[in-house]
Amino acid sequence: MTLAASTGTPPAVTHDQVDAWGKLADDVTAALVMGGHQGLDFLVNLMAEWCEAVDDVNTARQICVDFAARGLRDEAIHWHAEGFFDVADRLDPDRPGWESWEEALRERDIVTPRIDPILKEMANRIHQDLAIRDLAGQSLADYLGRLRRNVLLRGHLGERLVILESIRGLDPGGRAWQEMIDPIRRRRVDMIADEVRAALERKDLDALASLRDEVAAQEWGDGLPANVAPLLEAAANCVALAEYRGPLKETADAIVARCREAREKPASQPTVAAVVRAANAERERYGELRAAAVQAVRAAGSVPEVAAIVADSGITDLIRQLNAILREPCEWLDQQTTLADTRARVATIEAALLRVVEGVPRKSSDRDVFGRQFAQWQEQAARAMEKARKAAALLPDGIPDAIDAVFKKVADAIADLERHRESLDWRERMLVYAVLGGVGAVALAIVVTLAIAMALR
Repeated sequence: MTLAASTGTPPAVTHDQVDAWGKLADDVTAALVMGGHQGLDFLVNLMAEWCEAVDDVNTARQICVDFAARGLRDEAIHWHAEGFFDVADRLDPDRPGWESWEEALRERDIVTPRIDPILKEMANRIHQDLAIRDLAGQSLADYLGRLRRNVLLRGHLGERLVILESIRGLDPGGRAWQEMIDPIRRRRVDMIADEVRAALERKDLDALASLRDEVAAQEWGDGLPANVAPLLEAAANCVALAEYRGPLKETADAIVARCREAREKPASQPTVAAVVRAANAERERYGELRAAAVQAVRAAGSVPEVAAIVADSGITDLIRQLNAILREPCEWLDQQTTLADTRARVATIEAALLRVVEGVPRKSSDRDVFGRQFAQWQEQAARAMEKARKAAALLPDGIPDAIDAVFKKVADAIADLERHRESLDWRERMLVYAVLGGVGAVALAIVVTLAIAMALR
């Protein structure tokens, strides 16, 4: 049975045709594998049926493409019996070595099958288009399935409109989507304002959130009443307030627990600093959450119709209670931060002075060499000590004992080096005195010798 004789408008490939075409494709493959004159004779006997099947495949693919052009991609895929697209590919003569077979068949004046490559590509693209996904990970096929369920169940028009907008975003070339969207938009614009007011009266935050998502997904322009957008924005802040309660309480509890843990340990333990850092991180997160919640309260409370919902949420009282609970732990954390900063500044001053001590010149016996090295080091030490004294003067509790001890080390090093320098100076003077004494003794001996010589004359 040919496709033209099939039932349906437009006609559809039946399961019987798919089975018959599958057997035909197996016979064609067997003939091509067989090869030689025997295979060619076998292929000649199949050619009329093969050409007819390929013509029907081209027609069936055209039906699929026509459906897809109207936006009916799912119908395009499922219109023909299951397995149609696979068997259609198997009937394609375009395969390795086909040119030689085609030439041999033409020599016998036998017409060969011709698959329309453009139709094949367009039909295959239907599957590819359905697999396209948006940023949320939903495919066009997913949205089409949701649209079909919504229509069959006569679902909410707002949900249908959101689905159609998502479909149009994935398939901007489909004319059918806009044709479906326009009348629904005209019906929804009169309903949204009433639904918003009804949801506010019920204090139904879920309904308000759904309405806001619907409006945000559409380009309504001036179509909606002027008060709808502010109401929905304020309602969105109410929804956010409900979401802030848990994180605010959890973060406040974490701060209290961290501070208690740190206080129960000796301050000298290294883990205390890590616990304090964790508490400060939770404190920063709490501050961010509180600021966001306060902003949401202000934004929602600015709309009279929503202010009652804000008051009932109790979020303001909760923030006030948590602030009171956290006042003392946060003051303790501030103290720990100040102490840690002071310790870091003391360590920096101490390290700078210790580097001066480590740079003490070696005690050389060469007076000139040692004198130059000592003078350079002493100048560096003086600058370092002056800088350290200025930095230490800024510490909240004055100069600690640790820095005093390092100052003393520098002073002791200077005194020790000065004594060494004085000893080198003393030795130098003694050498000079000895030389001068020797010269004087020689001179005296000469004078005495001359005097004795003159006396003997």
